[in-house]
Amino acid sequence: MAKSSSALFQITKGELVNYKGQEYVLLKVIDLNKVLAQNIVSKTTEVLEIRDLTPWVVNQEEATDKTAFDLTDIPEEEWQFARERLKIIEPLLSRKVSGAAAAEEIAKQAGYGVATIYRWVRVFKNSGLLSDLLSDKPGWRTGKWRANPEVEAIIKDRIENYYMTDQKRSIASTTAEIQRLCFNAGLSKPHWETVKRRIDAIDERECFEKRYSKRAAKQIFDVNEGTIPNADWPLALVQIDHTPLPVMIVHDVTRRSIGRPYVTFSIDVYSRMITGMELSLEAPSAMSAGLCLSHSILTKDKWLSEDVGLPNVEWPCWGVMGILHMDNAREFRGEMLKEACREYDIDPQFRPVKTPHYGGHIERYMGTASEGLKTLEGATFSNPKERGEYDSEERATMTFHELEQWLVLFIAKYHRSPHSGINDEAPIDRYRKGLLGGDGKLPRGLPARRLDEEKVRIDFMPFVERTVQSYGVVIDDLHYFADVLRSWVNAPDPQNLKLKRLFKFRRDPHDISRLYFFDPISKRYFVIPYRNTSFPPISIWEFNDARKAAKKAGVKDVNENIIFDYANQQQELQDQAGLKTKVARRADQRKIQHAKAREKRERDLPKTIKTEVPAMPPIIPGYDPNRKSHFDDEE
Repeated sequence: MAKSSSALFQITKGELVNYKGQEYVLLKVIDLNKVLAQNIVSKTTEVLEIRDLTPWVVNQEEATDKTAFDLTDIPEEEWQFARERLKIIEPLLSRKVSGAAAAEEIAKQAGYGVATIYRWVRVFKNSGLLSDLLSDKPGWRTGKWRANPEVEAIIKDRIENYYMTDQKRSIASTTAEIQRLCFNAGLSKPHWETVKRRIDAIDERECFEKRYSKRAAKQIFDVNEGTIPNADWPLALVQIDHTPLPVMIVHDVTRRSIGRPYVTFSIDVYSRMITGMELSLEAPSAMSAGLCLSHSILTKDKWLSEDVGLPNVEWPCWGVMGILHMDNAREFRGEMLKEACREYDIDPQFRPVKTPHYGGHIERYMGTASEGLKTLEGATFSNPKERGEYDSEERATMTFHELEQWLVLFIAKYHRSPHSGINDEAPIDRYRKGLLGGDGKLPRGLPARRLDEEKVRIDFMPFVERTVQSYGVVIDDLHYFADVLRSWVNAPDPQNLKLKRLFKFRRDPHDISRLYFFDPISKRYFVIPYRNTSFPPISIWEFNDARKAAKKAGVKDVNENIIFDYANQQQELQDQAGLKTKVARRADQRKIQHAKAREKRERDLPKTIKTEVPAMPPIIPGYDPNRKSHFDDEE
């Protein structure tokens, strides 16, 4: 190729151009920065970026006559050649043989390179078209559709450079972009289903790598069902993880934005059934992980009817998992989960640092849920360019409760939809067959339902260990007491009589007005309230904010009375200011959710709530704890 002597480069129809060393003829200008062009050699029509084009100058003696091909022009011997290729790779397609050694043996016997064999397998799996196995002659390239070549070129370009990017744009958004470009080019606009079929035909792993990352793709596609140890039946292996949701929600009363909530999901790897969920306004913590796991283990009928308000929705999933897979986040590394797993004979497993493993299933579902949420008013976007002038705060419409309902309905729909990771079987169908038998599988039977629901819920709460003194127990400068503790005052450690015995006290950070104490004699939990019962219920976040405010004000001896005084002052200031700011609205909505949680505990923890706590403890002589352990939650 010679250099052009012209200082001008005309971007017009019929112009010959150079694109990455290949010769193209321009067909149409379809956008300010894009053209539709045809490759002179292959006759493929493509969308090209104008910035990548230069004039093409060819020595006349090297010019050749380029002709196009059509399916009807392909002779029978070429079709037979394609059939022979299909016959060669059939053992790999049907999985009669597998692995690199098998591919090498097939390549050797057929007289081709291993890379060629792998390429044939890949292209045929992607399209299922015999024409994609035709000999590599001009006009026949992998993945080409036999429709309007100009429209197909736009579809192909936008799928590759718009859909298959880390922006994770939806099929609907991609279709709209394709239709816009086709309209600009004076071409007929393809239907949404046409675009979806093209996307469905793409290699799933390749698409996932482009939209997420190679690491995420490796988690999903290198660790498929059947290769994960012990994931051979329902609840054999469950994964858990958190994510902030890409949607703004509004205050129950003002209907103004309070920001994005968080959700924790757990998923059964064998069936892909969602086993548990916890929606929260607080950042991920040991408590949110525990709530999700207790929700996973227990039945959901009562929760669906009384809390969610969807009595007709079915979520028939309960039971203790065999293995629990988690990442290395702090909330999963705490003593609470370790103790709970030991209690319920759950094998906790963590992903190796920097090489996430076995996490793809839960992450993929969270991506699916996030994509669904992008259809809601108030949805957030990946970046300012994608968001444009859309105001997520102003467009938000859903309350916390309404979003919870939406998620439940989304899960119900997901459970009944075909899942490509399990051979296009619906999760609920695979779950059912795994438990009840079918398709040659022997029934394992339904998992046992736990009747000790109260214990399960409390066992998955964060805890601290304390000795019991004559004045009760002190945690974070707060004093707690109940008569049931009297039997354990200054009790010696049975393993070392020189030390005092440590007892576990569990506490819900959303309401720190009470502890839950497991009495070793009666083998049940008791409520241990504030020593000063005049103190109001409060969350650990409100309590810590008040304590920080007191210290900032210069108070030297900060005690529980002072902290509650500052908490009351902060509430008065908030009441005076109203709910004008998002921070204030979110704080108020948190209180609403905490109040609802207290009402729920009255129902779900009847034995502990009804425990009588009649007597006041002795006057506290002064307290300087020497042995202190921390909750798993951030405080």
